[in-house]
Amino acid sequence: MSVNKDIRGALVGFGDPVECGEYIAPPGTSLPASYYTFNYSTVGTNFGDNLPGHDRYLIQVHFNCPHTFDIVQRVEQTRHALFAAGFTWPQTVNASDESGQHIVFECETVERIEFDG
Repeated sequence: MSVNKDIRGALVGFGDPVECGEYIAPPGTSLPASYYTFNYSTVGTNFGDNLPGHDRYLIQVHFNCPHTFDIVQRVEQTRHALFAAGFTWPQTVNASDESGQHIVFECETVERIEFDG
């Protein structure tokens, strides 16, 4: 599986949209009340013969919802879902502001790199 599919698979059960990058509402609609987005960067690791053996993914999952949403249980459920999907235990950052609640989950995973030849 790909990292994108693994993240989606971990979060889709909550019933909120899950998008890689920015969530863009379909034409004629507004943003849903709550939704997930995610992004990541990669860095090579486990080098041998000047080649990386794995890509280390540094992942951020963002959960956005209104101020009226009781977020405590969802934060714990999201952390457990990501961990159960094989990611490291997520660190959380509360990035909420006047427009709504925004929780950032930061975790990691690695994937083996296959080189041809």
